[in-house]
Amino acid sequence: MKSQSFMDTLMGLDKGPNPPQTPPVALSIGGSDSGGGAGIQADIKTFSALKVHGTTAITLLTAQNTRGVQGIHPLPPHVVRAQLESLRGDLPAAATKTGALGNIKMMAMLVEWFEENKVKNLVVDPVMVSKHGDPLMDEPSQAFLRDRLLEHALLVTPNHFEAQAMTHRDVGDLASMKEAAKRIFDRGPKYVLIKGSHLDKIVRDLVYDGKDFVEFGADRIRTTRLHGSGCTFSAAITARLAHGDSLLHAIDAARTFITKAIDRAPALGGGVAPVNPMFDVWD
Repeated sequence: MKSQSFMDTLMGLDKGPNPPQTPPVALSIGGSDSGGGAGIQADIKTFSALKVHGTTAITLLTAQNTRGVQGIHPLPPHVVRAQLESLRGDLPAAATKTGALGNIKMMAMLVEWFEENKVKNLVVDPVMVSKHGDPLMDEPSQAFLRDRLLEHALLVTPNHFEAQAMTHRDVGDLASMKEAAKRIFDRGPKYVLIKGSHLDKIVRDLVYDGKDFVEFGADRIRTTRLHGSGCTFSAAITARLAHGDSLLHAIDAARTFITKAIDRAPALGGGVAPVNPMFDVWD
């Protein structure tokens, strides 16, 4: 036995296999989708696919499936804060994103927490208006998000309906996207990304940093399997930021990721099927 132990030490076998490299941590603050297609569930799948350890602070519970939302049940803000405090000292995030926040009380608590903890690399997916134009937040809550929450964001990622709600102006072409980006930038985020996927045959996103515009474009994929696409896109940006990418590189990588997630989404349910952030695992 002693001889075998000596040989194991000599050959390095006593050390066992090399442990896996510690991944970066990303935090998602948002709502739970019982159908698994959007919200926290989409974020966790996206983080995992991009080799990031995902943590969560759940703000609200939904009863929903591919056919629609049957119920929304916000959690008390102190319960959400308890989740954040639990994570802060043990699993600090290199990047954070917000999704569905629900109401002013929740956002007021988050603004306070962001100020206390100097949260970095914050991506705000505003979740104010659905991709079909349906309001997901009342007007006072929309105003609070615009006037108080955005000043803490590195990046805000409205769809063009949300850009309209934030600016009270129509956003229907590239020129109006640029004007909206300027107005949203004045609310405090360091960067604005307006998703223009509903404007033409080219999926065109516009990024503004207060001085210059950068356009990203790709061919539209004709499909109805789009549930959770906004969550997945913003989560992919957050994951790349957690890895240390610059913002523009993170956006570019996230666009490639969401294109594949849409293109390889399977048929699920009887309504709008979700995108597939786990395409590399399933293929």
